[in-house]
Amino acid sequence: MADPSTSIDELTSLREQLEEARDEAELNLLQLQQVQEELEFYFLAHQQQQGLLERYGQEALRAEGLIAALLEQLEARG
Repeated sequence: MADPSTSIDELTSLREQLEEARDEAELNLLQLQQVQEELEFYFLAHQQQQGLLERYGQEALRAEGLIAALLEQLEARG
């Protein structure tokens, strides 16, 4: 027959291990949530930067067109 005090000690140890595992899992979940929030932040910032780059590219093309048109007018006058 097994020693009852050994079983109680084992049960206590297992409960402590379970509590530690739960605490660690909760901490991991909180860290994952923080990483997810940071990734979302950087993803949205990247999208915003891409939009600005596209807009600036379009404005640069428009400026080139205007400069070319002005040069043509100046050449036609001169």
